[in-house]
Amino acid sequence: MNIDSLPLHDAVLSGINISWETDKCDFLVSPVGGEAHLLVFERFTNLTLPNKKHWGRSCSINTILETKPGTFEIELQSGDVLHIKARHWSYRAEAGT
Repeated sequence: MNIDSLPLHDAVLSGINISWETDKCDFLVSPVGGEAHLLVFERFTNLTLPNKKHWGRSCSINTILETKPGTFEIELQSGDVLHIKARHWSYRAEAGT
């Protein structure tokens, strides 16, 4: 599965948890009409999380892409683009939901 085929357009990004010890970053997302999921990046080496809201306040995802192997961009509907460099990613239902 490609990351850009995930059903994340208009999904709400409600939280980000970073484990510096394990080089893991979990994005808590809620797809439209669905249950909460974790988009997990493992063995990350770079993470950029701007919060400038050029297009206004929003925590919804517009697009998500793998621009080159191991390099990911999550564009929010606020106009902010989150950049992640990681070796692996996975997408799964949040534990406990």
